[in-house]
Amino acid sequence: MGFFAQHGSYSEGTGRKFSVAESGVYICSLIDIEAVQGKSFDDPTVLEPNYKFVFETTEVGDEDGQPFRFVQFTKTVYGNEKAKLTILLDSMLGKHLDRNQYAALDINSLKSQKWQVVVGTRQKLNGEYTNMIETVKPVKQTATKPLKKVVQEDITDPFGED
Repeated sequence: MGFFAQHGSYSEGTGRKFSVAESGVYICSLIDIEAVQGKSFDDPTVLEPNYKFVFETTEVGDEDGQPFRFVQFTKTVYGNEKAKLTILLDSMLGKHLDRNQYAALDINSLKSQKWQVVVGTRQKLNGEYTNMIETVKPVKQTATKPLKKVVQEDITDPFGED
């Protein structure tokens, strides 16, 4: 398998433009993590490797029924507590990974889970509004409590007439 097949994906391009969602909390699936090139903050003429995390809503969508899509770009270095990748993965996993745990992290296990994504909106320089991911946490599955059997005991009515 070639480098691009291993680290990226091929897309014909759907031409779809995703709607901007209102700020709030959404239940999402992680549909893709791509290795992409992004402009360096130090020198915009230099491209650097980045990851592109793509989340899609599973419970709500726009007026046409199309899911909302949220994207988070990070650098590719994990470990530094200020790095976007570290902040994102630590929030998603609920813990900081050591070197071995990070090396063993499986993208498919991340894709198989549901995520609680907190999203804000911002206005770009060109005037368009866009969504930005604030936090991503796993959706907590609430355990169903077994029904309590009501035990009828001989209870005397304190207000009853004797």
